[in-house]
Amino acid sequence: MNNYYEETKTIRAYDVDFNNKIKISSVFNMLQDVASVHADQLGLGFRDLNKLDLGWVLSWVKLNIERYPAFGDSVNIKTWPRCKFKLYSMRDYSMQGGSGNILLNATSAWLPINTKSKRITDTKKLPKKINYLPDMIAVNNLPDKIVAGATKEILFHKKFRYADVDINQHVNNTRYIEMILDCYHQDLYRVNQIKSFEIFFSAESLFEDEIEIARSSQDGFDIIQGTTTKNLKDIFISRIGWGW
Repeated sequence: MNNYYEETKTIRAYDVDFNNKIKISSVFNMLQDVASVHADQLGLGFRDLNKLDLGWVLSWVKLNIERYPAFGDSVNIKTWPRCKFKLYSMRDYSMQGGSGNILLNATSAWLPINTKSKRITDTKKLPKKINYLPDMIAVNNLPDKIVAGATKEILFHKKFRYADVDINQHVNNTRYIEMILDCYHQDLYRVNQIKSFEIFFSAESLFEDEIEIARSSQDGFDIIQGTTTKNLKDIFISRIGWGW
């Protein structure tokens, strides 16, 4: 049983944007796909945990992007459990091009929860022990608070519908990524690109919930926040770094 998993994928037409560069939301889907397959192999997947009323919740992700692959490109994605940090189980990723060049690296923080009580549980209650690879580090960061700027600009509101809800009966986190990407005009993507992308997921959203999307700036980064209009609860906060 391998402590890491790798898979080769081909970038499809629906994975890229008008610039023929992979969308960050597509990257998230791919990373979560390989993480899910590896978790299944380790006996820690959806079906294994569901039998015990347990599950994984993605809490935080950070991407560092070197180059965006295009339609038709072949990419190799590797993933592995890196370490335990506080209550988080950290999982890292690396995406390489056909020649072995690094396209992007990522790290993520997952929380094991009791699916009935919705409370965080300890990894000791999982059906299998996680064998971490602490010396393999894709992104040398751990979850830390993202601070919003003092002045916020409200950009738009979104009410969630059928297509937004996933197998866990809440809004799929990739939908939030798509909303963040929609905060910018198409012309900006023509001349610039996102080089770092970090997001904390604070709470779940359900069918027909509505959230407000706001933007601010802090320390040279764009901060995008999603907050419920009903009770002003934070759903996510993201930190975006742009580059040429």
